[in-house]
Amino acid sequence: MSRTITENLFGTNFFSKYYLTILGVILLTVSSKISIPFYPVPMTLQTLVVFFIAASMGIIGFYSTLIYVVLGVLGLPLFANGGGIGYIFSPTFGFLYGMVISAFMIAYILKSEVNTGLIKLSATIFAGAFVIFLCGISHLSFFVGLEQAINLGLLPFLYSEFLKIVLAIAIIFGLIQRVNQKNHK
Repeated sequence: MSRTITENLFGTNFFSKYYLTILGVILLTVSSKISIPFYPVPMTLQTLVVFFIAASMGIIGFYSTLIYVVLGVLGLPLFANGGGIGYIFSPTFGFLYGMVISAFMIAYILKSEVNTGLIKLSATIFAGAFVIFLCGISHLSFFVGLEQAINLGLLPFLYSEFLKIVLAIAIIFGLIQRVNQKNHK
């Protein structure tokens, strides 16, 4: 049976999974607070963290992302601009549910992470970014129209998102190499 990076490093017992889920929520919260204010969509490090936790933790990364969004909607100030049920009706909520869908997709495709090659990993992370922006721009377009949604929710982020994708791929692939070396000793 194939195991994720975190299962290889920390084991598969309940407490490891529990603590890794909490760690994922904490990483998402901290990454949302590191932001450059753009209107209406702030630039944060959340997508980098989503790519990292979904690819390295597998389904636990998805659960962390889902729990993060649910807790934020329930009122905890976890998001870049706070939290609460009203966030569902904000222009940026599509990016949040896009992260949940993206985390599930990445975790599902890369469930045998330590056997993943660079091409599969890269394609999966790029597809995850596409899902986030598709959901985010679609949701934002209900508020400002499609053309304006692209101008406000995609174009300003192309270079930084590409950098976050490349960084996530490099970190994850490095971890894969490290785990494979550890397993072959």
